[in-house]
Amino acid sequence: MQFNSIKFWLLLVINSIIFVSLSITAYISYNNALHELDEIYDAQLARNARLVSALLHNISFDDTELPIIIAVPNIIDSGENQTAAQQRQYSAHKYERKLAFQVWQHDKLLMESENTLSFPPLVKNEGFHELFYQDELWISFVLYLPEQDTWVVTAQREDVREEISGHLALAQIRPILVLLLPLSILIYIVIKWVLLPLKQLARLVAAKSPEQLTEITLAQPAELQPIKLAINQLIHRVAHFLHQEKRFTADAAHELRTPLSILQLHCTNLLDAKTPEEIKEAAESILLGSKKMTHLVNQLLQLSRVERIADTACSNMPLTQLLNNSLSALPLTLLESTEWQLTVDPALNIYGEPLLLSIVFKNLLENAAKYAEPEQQVSVNAAKNDDNALVISIINPSQIKPDVNRMGERFYRDPKHQSINGSGLGLSIVMRIVELHHANISYQLAADNFNVTLTFPLKEGSTKA
Repeated sequence: MQFNSIKFWLLLVINSIIFVSLSITAYISYNNALHELDEIYDAQLARNARLVSALLHNISFDDTELPIIIAVPNIIDSGENQTAAQQRQYSAHKYERKLAFQVWQHDKLLMESENTLSFPPLVKNEGFHELFYQDELWISFVLYLPEQDTWVVTAQREDVREEISGHLALAQIRPILVLLLPLSILIYIVIKWVLLPLKQLARLVAAKSPEQLTEITLAQPAELQPIKLAINQLIHRVAHFLHQEKRFTADAAHELRTPLSILQLHCTNLLDAKTPEEIKEAAESILLGSKKMTHLVNQLLQLSRVERIADTACSNMPLTQLLNNSLSALPLTLLESTEWQLTVDPALNIYGEPLLLSIVFKNLLENAAKYAEPEQQVSVNAAKNDDNALVISIINPSQIKPDVNRMGERFYRDPKHQSINGSGLGLSIVMRIVELHHANISYQLAADNFNVTLTFPLKEGSTKA
């Protein structure tokens, strides 16, 4: 199993949570049991002291006699090898040496158990105390009888409690250790089963090929739906790009076939030319054909690049500056053969990607100049409408009435425009860029004019104060 796998980390985290939770529960239970154990043993010490004090009323002591020593049986501790029933067969218990008592009267020791012969001096303070005797910690209880001026001391070694608490701790930990491995195996099986849809999804994705880019429709858990949705979106984008590549190849092959054939014909004419006039005419035809091919290839490449763009880095820019830059990029012959009228508020800004917008306006203004009647006026108007949108209109006089429903269609050119140099791709490029900017373009035929209207959404800062 790899360390960077989801399965490994789920198994590790879940097992850790279970182990920590059970350990905390065992620790809390152990401390609660130990507290109760301390209370029980402390109560026994206090009760034993009172039992001894009650027995003192039936015993008379001579001031001259030595303290009475109570013998303590010496039972060898055999550890945990014997059962409780076996230990009860003895007449004594091994823990008796861990219990002790003393009786003091008038600062004189009257009675003590055999295991307290060198016990620390009496502490004349009622209640529970801790003391060290023979390198062992003892818990003692001191009871004072004022009517007899008698002190009764009962004591118990701390290791009695520690031994029992150790058994309690082991009883808490043992189930954790025993269950941890089976739980881990069970959790691993459950995780593997839960992650099966992910593996199935991976198999479906791996089975995809450029020839089979269909959506993944397999029902998945809710957690995998975003992944499936993202993969399907990626498949759509890849399929779209592949379609564009195939379309570009088909368009290039189709549109370049005729110019190449014509160019080849002109080359043949050049080879067959006899007079200087024939040579010049063939060479000029080759030059014109190569220019048309260059324009077509450039338009195809530009359209291909624009169609690949998924998002744009937009900003506000002065509309007047953008229009002037687009006009200055036009061929000088078109610029001088047309009268231009720009009615644009200098305070208006347009929101978009500068380079792409310059392509839009260069194409539209170039088309307006090429298809306008000679020496006619092309008008460019821009204003903000009531819907808070920027409306730009390009109006040029034209006697030819193209099919507005086919405007923007690839390689579409009106039959009456075939004499004008063009490829029929300019408006396709414009429409794609307009779509990227969430704008709108429309075409209208009005009287002797052909109008193009662009509507761009306005952003904050699109008008200057």
